[in-house]
Amino acid sequence: MIARNFRFALSRAAIGVLPLFASAGILSSTEPSAAQGLTAIPTCSSSQLTVATDNGAGAYSAAGNQGLAFLIVNISHRTCSLEGYPKLRIYPSIYKGRSTKVTENGGGQIFVAAAPRLVVIEPGATASFGLNWGDAYNQGDPYAGPCMTQSATALLPVRPHPYSVPFNTTVNINFCFADFHFGVTSIQRGPVPKQR
Repeated sequence: MIARNFRFALSRAAIGVLPLFASAGILSSTEPSAAQGLTAIPTCSSSQLTVATDNGAGAYSAAGNQGLAFLIVNISHRTCSLEGYPKLRIYPSIYKGRSTKVTENGGGQIFVAAAPRLVVIEPGATASFGLNWGDAYNQGDPYAGPCMTQSATALLPVRPHPYSVPFNTTVNINFCFADFHFGVTSIQRGPVPKQR
């Protein structure tokens, strides 16, 4: 929040001095002005992105804690940005009348909790978020079959209607062993969220 306010203050200050430079002949119409560099990067639209999972076997596992990285790839030719948390739904997610819950700010296991911040995604670049869970909380239910997820639907804070477009990907997790609880991190820069 401080960095954002600082950028806004800097933008207003820079715009305020531009007329002085222009009247002094320092800025010419053929050079890009500082004001052009201060334009905001638009929020990504759903058509600019695709979502997949990083299924590196055992790559995100330690002492009963598990993690799965979700990759958000900018497949367009324009830079865009995202900020906040994804909304994640998994299927199936109910066993014996008990349903799974995905909570935001779910760090502390494999992927660290990180406050949401503006993430700029250039064409071809990747952002990510992490899903955390424990795999030894409830081993009384079956390991496979009805407790195994088959897919996940990620909903992102895109424009013009945030959380309105589903991105589906294959996911195989035993939600019974996770005791029906998952934690999701904020959207972060790069192909892997911050790890412990």
